[in-house]
Amino acid sequence: MANIAFHGDPAVKAQAMERLGRHIAAGSFVYFPAWEEGKANVIGAVVEADDTPAYAEQLGYPLALAETLPAFVNGFRPQAEAERFAQAWLERTPVGADLTRIVSQLVLDLLANPELAALTERHPEVEHGRRAIMALHQRAKDGDEPDRKAWKTARMAAIAATDKLSETTEHRAGQVVEAAAWPGTMRTVLRDTLNGLGTLELHLALSRIGWTAEDESRVFHIREKAEADGYKAEFSGLDRVLAILDADHSALADQFRLRIELVEKSSEKYRAAGWQAIEMMESAPLATARVSA
Repeated sequence: MANIAFHGDPAVKAQAMERLGRHIAAGSFVYFPAWEEGKANVIGAVVEADDTPAYAEQLGYPLALAETLPAFVNGFRPQAEAERFAQAWLERTPVGADLTRIVSQLVLDLLANPELAALTERHPEVEHGRRAIMALHQRAKDGDEPDRKAWKTARMAAIAATDKLSETTEHRAGQVVEAAAWPGTMRTVLRDTLNGLGTLELHLALSRIGWTAEDESRVFHIREKAEADGYKAEFSGLDRVLAILDADHSALADQFRLRIELVEKSSEKYRAAGWQAIEMMESAPLATARVSA
């Protein structure tokens, strides 16, 4: 019963929820590592090991969905919100839901992103690749899984199109398309597509405020020099970086604060995708209902 939530057994769901709840109550639930010295993330708390395939197999989730789950959780701050989401993930997944098509549904939505499309449409070959890969995921979603040859053909075409791009932003867009050019059964397809799109959107947002790689490097070297000199040692971490910039580089400090806000805001992509996945699972047909239809 692959990709059937909790293999249709309420006891499997109850055990998973009990184990997760126990770690949350004990304060041993963490973002990472997955399983170390009694602490556990969203995967380790359930299977009591650093073993994502075991999580997927034991609970009936698609492997690509289980692989992406920690990325969803890591988008939530403070930790209490991460814990709330992790519990909702299990609570709101119906026992016996057929989750087979969830991954392709999510990838389709990521590829339909307006900012991504606006970039790929500038290059016919890249845009053709985006549409071709969307068509393959649509077929999978409709129950007509393309064969390996179809996926490989689309993937090689997407790679060739991306390799022709020299402009950094558009090349990043092509890499998102490449990442999606795998079937939903591929372990990393959803995680890599989501990460690629998140990175692209953050890059676009930083470009809009004029933040550059040179600015990033400048802050890094200012911080390194201050640490070597012991400057502003009464502060630590990000507070120290801001104190240094405020004291000696006020314009850069203002820009750096905007950069921090945008980086924090980029986590919204992961949170939204996580809640969307839950909503899709809630709406998925029950395996018994599909069989009897």
